[in-house]
Amino acid sequence: MFELFRMFGNRKLFILLIVLVLFIALMGVTLGDRIGLTWPEKFVKDTVGYTQKLVSKPATAVSGFFEDISELSGVYKENEKLRIKVAELDRELIDYDSLRTKVDDLKKALVFTQTQTENSEKHFRFAQVISVNEDVNNPTVNVDVGAKDGVKVGMAVTSIEGMVGVVSTTTDYTSTIQLITSLSLTSPDSYAISATVTGKPGTFGIVETYDVKQKRLIMSGIQNNDPTKPKVEVNDIIVTSGSGGVFPAGIVLGEVMAVEQSEFGLSDTAKIRPSASFVEWKELFIVVPGPEPAAGDDTP
Repeated sequence: MFELFRMFGNRKLFILLIVLVLFIALMGVTLGDRIGLTWPEKFVKDTVGYTQKLVSKPATAVSGFFEDISELSGVYKENEKLRIKVAELDRELIDYDSLRTKVDDLKKALVFTQTQTENSEKHFRFAQVISVNEDVNNPTVNVDVGAKDGVKVGMAVTSIEGMVGVVSTTTDYTSTIQLITSLSLTSPDSYAISATVTGKPGTFGIVETYDVKQKRLIMSGIQNNDPTKPKVEVNDIIVTSGSGGVFPAGIVLGEVMAVEQSEFGLSDTAKIRPSASFVEWKELFIVVPGPEPAAGDDTP
């Protein structure tokens, strides 16, 4: 210990010792590349890695965006098919409320003609809304399918929710739809819809008026003097009956909100809340009578 203090007392020897220590430390730093990274290298590497991470995320997002754009065409066509399928499934739920097998047996028993059989079936043609006329006295909607697509005047038109109107005019590539909110006994261009309650065979009425103030369809002529037949009641779902061959059966019109006796008590009148919302439509469905064409057959 005494010798160590003497050595520190010699300034030259002490400086030499300090230089030696620094040299050894410098050698350790130099050789450290082979063993591990120094803290400055770690700092630089972490900084570069973080910066690359910040840049790579938006770059990946932009790349994915352009890939999605390239796939939009295929996605649009697939969505169009899916919308049609959804609409068909919603309406098939109504069809199945009455047993299909029983209906088929009744058709055979009544010896249905070919025309009657075709009119009892229907399929849907997708249409995009291109303009809307909100005239209170004559509300209409224009769609992008027409006579070239097999659309005819008088065909029913629905949204996914329910019936919205009928085709009033057509061109080769467009059609105009007169909405059911324009139904009126005083209008020469109006029409009547034969209707029934789904799940209650024997119920019948005519929908030919829309109450603008109450926003309700009016179903009149409901017979109330036959105890053997079911009654039209609140919460019943009203659909087209198919009678008269104008509209195929099973198109949803709306839900019964109230039932009242007519003026002379000989029949009942039902107030129906339409199932269709009548706002911001982007697509609709033309109800085409008859079975759906075979795959690959695009003939109208």
